Amino acid sequence: MIFFPFRDYPESHLQIIVDSSRSPLKLEKFVLLRLRKNTVYSGRIDDQEAAFVLMRGKGKMWVDNVFLGETGVRQSVFSSPAWSFYIPPHTSYRIEVQEESEFAVVLADSGVTGSGKKTEANFIRPEDVSIKRVGKDAYLRDVHTIIGSSFPANTFMVGETFNQPGLWSSYPPHRHEKNQPPQEYKLEEIYHYRFNPERGFGVQCLYTDDKQYENAYLVKNGDTLVIPRGYHPVVAAPGYSMYYFWSLAGERRILSPYEDPAHQWIHSEGKER
Repeated sequence: MIFFPFRDYPESHLQIIVDSSRSPLKLEKFVLLRLRKNTVYSGRIDDQEAAFVLMRGKGKMWVDNVFLGETGVRQSVFSSPAWSFYIPPHTSYRIEVQEESEFAVVLADSGVTGSGKKTEANFIRPEDVSIKRVGKDAYLRDVHTIIGSSFPANTFMVGETFNQPGLWSSYPPHRHEKNQPPQEYKLEEIYHYRFNPERGFGVQCLYTDDKQYENAYLVKNGDTLVIPRGYHPVVAAPGYSMYYFWSLAGERRILSPYEDPAHQWIHSEGKER
């Protein structure tokens, strides 16, 4: 299964959206954690590493009974950059929220790299997020990298991308499908979408050179798509701002998108196509 449409789920509940039993991804698991006001939620991370990204609300985090940090208030994903928590393997955690809150949570197998690198719990504030405007004209977007390749993690990279109405992202179309360094490194990916206003929508494309995938998905608020391979451009409908949470995971944490050669000419628009 590639596409996971939104469905409502109980409050104060960790809802599994994507795992290896229901998708072709081998390394990543994606869940949503929604908590009522004045709620405490506890759990444990075993052989995975995890990132908790605050989508709305406010919360405090403890790891192994040691206080890690307290977020500010995030009204929505569109209101400010995110507060996030990185949780290493073999760690217990506890979250307390003062108001209704929601976290996007990605977990990835921590031993896939074989590095044996020990990582530490980390509180990531909005000022720690790398914000970059990418593209131009009809494919201009803002990319917020929360956990990048230089962050001390083992397997994943995590961030958020913001599209203005009618604009494209992941464009020119690119993929992370093969290990052919330095041009490309194999990474699987997850997208989770939100829109402003919430009734908005976008179109997510997914295609491969061998045509195993040649699909377009109508994506709405709360939908999720997994990208095991292939080029994956996406566009927001006019009138609606689009957000997507993204996570990438692989044996080598190097982001080097391989662009579809058929569309690379757009970088030199005006020349022969």
